[in-house]
Amino acid sequence: MKSSILLALPLLMCALPTHAAELSTFDEVRAQYHAYRDGTRLSYLYNRCAALQLNVSALLQRKGQIQGAKDFESLAQHYMVLSEANEREIDKKRGLKSKDTMKTVNRSVAHVSEVYSQRMKDNYAKRRDYIMGDAQLEAELAECNLPEAFKKKALAE
Repeated sequence: MKSSILLALPLLMCALPTHAAELSTFDEVRAQYHAYRDGTRLSYLYNRCAALQLNVSALLQRKGQIQGAKDFESLAQHYMVLSEANEREIDKKRGLKSKDTMKTVNRSVAHVSEVYSQRMKDNYAKRRDYIMGDAQLEAELAECNLPEAFKKKALAE
């Protein structure tokens, strides 16, 4: 019994860092986009911002900050429209007809939103704050709050 626990311990230790690194940094994703000219990476960035904005909106909603929640939700919608337009452009280049593109964007945003939500819950359990103290989330939120600058940075080489 002890030997099986000792064998499993290194596996668990290896798994811990991967949990914390579930989300690549924006710079890593941008580098992938530029290296491969993979337009789906651009959509992923937009989806990430939308998901983060929706999570912040939900937090503000729970705190009773209705106008702030609406502002973040509007920003999330803006990123989802950017993602949809990008996906349509990808389909056009591939000679495909765009079909239910916004449904695809919604599913993608929902998936990433779950990852952000869990990370924020973990942050709260550790630090009693959802975002502050998490350097990556702080940086991403700062970037996502400026959509035009974010878009230019994503597209720049």
